[in-house]
Amino acid sequence: MKVYTTDEVASMLKISRDSVVKLINQKELKAKKIARKWRITEGHLQDFFHEENNSN
Repeated sequence: MKVYTTDEVASMLKISRDSVVKLINQKELKAKKIARKWRITEGHLQDFFHEENNSN
């Protein structure tokens, strides 16, 4: 299972790290806190893209 940091996800999405954290806090992007830092699994990232495509 691949796990990403908020910085890695921000780079992939070409948005700021703060925007990634905002998506997590708004429960649009699922993530887990590990050692006080957010971690996003590849599956949760794929779910996010799937949901975004279905809402358009």
